[in-house]
Amino acid sequence: MPVAPPHDAAPASGAPVNHGPERPWLVCVVPLVVFLGTGPLETLVGVPGGYPVAYGVRIVVTCLVLAWCWPAIRAWVGRPSWWPPLVGLGLVIPWVVLAAWQRDAGWAGSGGRAGYDPFTALGTGPAAWAFLLVRALGLVVVVPIAEELFLRGFLLRYVERERFWEVPFGLVTPVAAATCAGYAALTHPAEAVAAVGWFALVSGIAAATRRPIDCILCHAATNLALGAYALSSGAWWLL
Repeated sequence: MPVAPPHDAAPASGAPVNHGPERPWLVCVVPLVVFLGTGPLETLVGVPGGYPVAYGVRIVVTCLVLAWCWPAIRAWVGRPSWWPPLVGLGLVIPWVVLAAWQRDAGWAGSGGRAGYDPFTALGTGPAAWAFLLVRALGLVVVVPIAEELFLRGFLLRYVERERFWEVPFGLVTPVAAATCAGYAALTHPAEAVAAVGWFALVSGIAAATRRPIDCILCHAATNLALGAYALSSGAWWLL
């Protein structure tokens, strides 16, 4: 009885394996580009009610792009493992501790987060809670999907091979690890110490399970816990 080749192995013909997803540039790159590209809308923060509206537009537009990509994403991300979300919840503790330490040490620089407090800006009525629902959608759904597709679905594979869909998901080489650390520090300058460690650990999850959904769910769990902590403590600077 013939034995199928390992999942990561090339077929006998020597042709490279397509590790997906379908339409890889669209799926892995475009959602985050759209999310970041609509970021300048948040300069409307100087207009009364501007920031919630601008953030809402970013989330709606990015959700539409993700919905467009969903047919290609759904089959590729795989079935979730039970433990990555638990790891994600636990990782909020070192994130908060290290981010606060970096801030207190004066190493946050000028790249800190906006620290938008909806209760101060919008009061304690329905408007504030409506914004928090939109903020939660961005924090727990949109950002984890878009960022994980870009970072681990595209970037960490692209540095290995231009045709990145031929690189197995979760392959972590020294070049990929260094790229991940650089991405973490550049995109989270005010929490760089925490971000470098957090992103490295999630790359470890990618290497362990080889399933994009596990990285997405770990990311979502950390963001959910971070949002809950900011809501309960008033530490809006973390968001």
